[in-house]
Amino acid sequence: MSSANSLAVEDLGSAAQRDRRKRILDATISLASQGGFDAVQMRAVAEQADVALGTLYRYFPSKIHLLVSALQREFERTEVALRDRPIEGDTTAERVISVLKRTTRGMQSDPKLTEALTRAFMFADASVAAEIHQVGMLLTSMLIRV
Repeated sequence: MSSANSLAVEDLGSAAQRDRRKRILDATISLASQGGFDAVQMRAVAEQADVALGTLYRYFPSKIHLLVSALQREFERTEVALRDRPIEGDTTAERVISVLKRTTRGMQSDPKLTEALTRAFMFADASVAAEIHQVGMLLTSMLIRV
């Protein structure tokens, strides 16, 4: 695996670059939803996102970087959804359980995507540390909020 990090949204200067990154992650999630981890091939992602393969590798140095970044985006969406609704529970423990149940239900609704994102998270090595850190911070932020 590469020692380079993925290009995060804040690393991208133009709207076109942000749109390109979004298309790449959309394609990744679509392919993973259809066929799981094995269906996410860099060439297929590039074709579906309508970007050159070299561009894809510039944004995401490996399949693991790509899938962990997709996991981050999915957790960002979950965090926004949690912010918009009150969290059930009278105690902190009940609210944490409620957040974990909501997150789990969301993941269960798309088992192939969940399998792909989970496998990537588990396969990640030190080269994916920045992306793993971002996922961890999102989970921490969701739980601290309760």
